[in-house]
Amino acid sequence: MSEQLESKPINAFPGGARVVIERLSGGQRSRGRLCALGLVPGTTVVVQDSRCDCCRLSVRESELVLGQGMAEKILAVPCRLAPQGE
Repeated sequence: MSEQLESKPINAFPGGARVVIERLSGGQRSRGRLCALGLVPGTTVVVQDSRCDCCRLSVRESELVLGQGMAEKILAVPCRLAPQGE
């Protein structure tokens, strides 16, 4: 039996959380910008910090800093079974 996890904005996860992007919300332009940054559904991301006016993420050997408005458009679920060291 598979557990269904509810997605939430990436900036709602604590620092150090490893998540998988489930979908992108927002308009075509903001979704296009997020995709150009490599933030596409299915991508594993580590939330480094989301406490201030920005959200710092590690994705594909890069570090990105997004404003909270853009970060709210990234809906993700916790990554429970992903192998460490990706």
